[in-house]
This record gives sequence, C-alpha cells and structure tokens, in this order.
Amino acid sequence: MAGGVGAAIAKAFTDEVLTSEFFDTYWEKRPLHWRAAEQGKHANQVPRVMQVDDLVTCLRRGNVKLFRKGDSYEDNFAVGYLDGASLILNQAERNHPVLLDFCKTVAQSHFHHVFAVLYLTPPNSHAVRLHNDDQDVFLLQLWGRKHWKVRNAPQFLAYTEEMLGKAKPVPEELIGEATELTMEPHDVLYIPRGVLHEASTGTELSLHVTITVPTSDYCWGVQLAKHLAQELAPHSHRLSDKSMASLKHSAVDEVEKVMQAWIANLSLDSVAQGFEARMKRTNEGQAHGAIQAQNLPLPPAVTEASRVRLLPGVTGHCGSSVAHFIRDDGQIEVPLAEGTAQLVQSLTTRPQTVRDLPCGDPFARICVLQALHQLGVLQLFCSDARDLYETN
Repeated sequence: MAGGVGAAIAKAFTDEVLTSEFFDTYWEKRPLHWRAAEQGKHANQVPRVMQVDDLVTCLRRGNVKLFRKGDSYEDNFAVGYLDGASLILNQAERNHPVLLDFCKTVAQSHFHHVFAVLYLTPPNSHAVRLHNDDQDVFLLQLWGRKHWKVRNAPQFLAYTEEMLGKAKPVPEELIGEATELTMEPHDVLYIPRGVLHEASTGTELSLHVTITVPTSDYCWGVQLAKHLAQELAPHSHRLSDKSMASLKHSAVDEVEKVMQAWIANLSLDSVAQGFEARMKRTNEGQAHGAIQAQNLPLPPAVTEASRVRLLPGVTGHCGSSVAHFIRDDGQIEVPLAEGTAQLVQSLTTRPQTVRDLPCGDPFARICVLQALHQLGVLQLFCSDARDLYETN
C-alpha cells in the first residue's frame, strides 16, 4: 500500500511541478515558489501521510541532528526541541515507507537518485544561518509556516568545496538582495544549487521535507574523476606493497601506464555506464538501509493514541517556568517550555488520552510527556489501555 501511495504522490508532484516549462525556465536557473493557495494542493500531498506519530517514529529510527539558531546542540531530540532546537533528519526516506517510494519514483522518472531530509523547527527559531548547497532541492511544506529569504548565487552551480555559510558566515560583499516568501502547508519551493537562502519560524512550528537531488555529482568532471579512481583501484595493492624507496622510482611509471590505458579506453559511453552502475549501487544501498531502519525494534513510547497519568503517589504543581513533582524518593524540577504549562497542569492520576491533553504544539506535547515518563513521574498505557511499563 505504501508503494502505491508514495508513487501516486510522487507522480502528482512530477506532473504539476517538473514540467517542460519548469526545466526551461527554472531548473538550475532561478527559484520557484509553488503556492498551494493559488495553484492547488495536488503538487504536494505529503502532509496527508505525515502525522505526529509518523514523525516521532522517523526521528526515533534515524540519526537526528540538532541545531539552535545556527549552533549545533547536543541532547536527545525531545529535550532539544523543547529548548528551541531544530531537528534535522537526513535520509528520512529510509525511515518512512511513503517517502521512500516518493524518492524512488522521482529518481526513476527524472534524477537517477534522490533522498529526503526532514526539518522540524520550533516557534520563533531557525536551524542554520544563511548558506548555499551543492545540490538542487525541492522543499515541500508539511506543517505550519516558515519565512524564507532567498538570495543570489555567488558561484553559479556551486560544487562542494564552493559552498558558503557552512563553517563560517557568508562574506557580506557576496550577499545580494533577498526575495522573501512564506511557505504554508502543501507549498513547494525549488532552490537551485548555489543559491543563498535562510529561513525562520514565527509563532508556530514548521515541518518541511527537502527532496534533494545531488547534482554536483551529476557532471562530467566529477564522473571522470570517479571513473579514473575505479580504474586505479585494482593497481593500488601493487603500489602499497612497495617500499618507499622503490615507490619513488616506480610510481610515476606505474601511474603513467595506468593513465595511458585509461585514456585509450575512455569514451562517453564508458563514463555514462560507470555513472549508471554507481547510481544502481546507491539506490540499492538506499533500499537496504530502509529495510534495516524500518525493521529496527523500538521500545514503547508516547503516541497520540496513548493514555498517560501521574504515577501513584506522585503529586505536582507548576510555577511560571518550572514544574515541581514530588515522589516518595524526593522532588523533581522540570523546566517548562513556552506553551506547555497548561499541559503539565492537566495531568492527574486518572488516565487521559494524549491527543486530548491541552497543548497548541502537538509535537511539544509528545516531547513533554515522553520526558516526564523517562523521569519516572508518568505512567504510560497502550491505546487499548493495557499498561505497557512504568518507571519507578
């Protein structure tokens, strides 16, 4: 079923966005903002398959990176998000079957290989500073809104070593005027490789998925280098077996012979065939990684359908920024993220369904309850009311 849904959503995306007009006018030339309010939601139907529990499962399976306003952040994703950090999940398609089939379909029809990255940013925050990438990207907005500033491309079609804003800020003299826009659910934003961009949230969270096309690898120069490396690989053991003294005398001759043979047999077809073989291996690795990730056993955790209650004997009260819980073995103080006090105040010893508890940010609700469960003040029940486990 996932394959059918993912493929159908991908086909709608390609039919609506990846048209001949798109490739003539926008592809690797200039950005495009596809506004669902004007052109309909058909191009981006991913929001309907990414609910809160889907996202939590993806994050628990994957390798999440955290950034808070441009700086890396070290903690688990629940604590980080409540502290204002953005969550970035690379290779997200490996953790979500519909995203996987979306990427496979787009790759097969247009780009050889694509992958997905999920970005969840809390209110009034941003993940990373102004930067550009060595890839062409399609941003599909799933939840909330995000304000973008899209600028110029200091280096047309930048390669990896030409990216800006990663290790240090972009020099002021390279920054051009900004085109500003707001992404809303079902919108699509295309940003060509090399174009400077930055984004931030306002009063609500934002979740988007970036469909990434690694186009800096899709060029003759890079493919020639990889083709040569493949040709040199069988000879590497002969060179490594030599002493340094003999290597000095023979290395030049050895490399020269290999280069002459490589040039003699070099053709556009052989380079293209090598590229296709590498793409096949990459896609096979993607599929294998997805099988591993999606079969990874996960311990029980808070979901929207779970029921929770304070553990017997636990009492609590909330201050303006801290919740205090008293247990038999002492008191626990828990800092409160903005907008979560009412959620904590609503907890009692009576089991309640998670989705019914008051909180304007559904992901923050999951994070708070999971943190309280791990701290041993909250008891967690399955959706069918069977007690899963409790921490004493």
